[in-house]
Amino acid sequence: MKYDEKYHIILPKEKYENMVQLWMHSEGSKIFKKKLNDFAREMNVHFNMVRIKNVKTIWGSCSSKKNLNFNFRLFFLPESLIDYVCVHELAHLKQMNHSKEFWNEVEKQIPDYKKRRDELKRYI
Repeated sequence: MKYDEKYHIILPKEKYENMVQLWMHSEGSKIFKKKLNDFAREMNVHFNMVRIKNVKTIWGSCSSKKNLNFNFRLFFLPESLIDYVCVHELAHLKQMNHSKEFWNEVEKQIPDYKKRRDELKRYI
């Protein structure tokens, strides 16, 4: 389901259509898009496309083609954790690994990222 040119939602339509439609027209989707774009601007990175998917074991990922993927369950978490996941994936646009340089990029935006990362582990 295409949300707009940059945002695609990839979920089984028959199972999630009502929930996705509700989310797409909610304040939550507008806030998410704004936050992601604001963080990208602050971090001076650019992404191609965002996909919202139904995945079981991760909250987000970043491809070498600069596409960002997010678990749709992310949007049911506290806002501080959504911010952390957004920044984490955007940092991969600078460092496609989990090196010290990568974590430095995350820490510039989310100084308490370790606390948030630990809290996030409770949810998956």
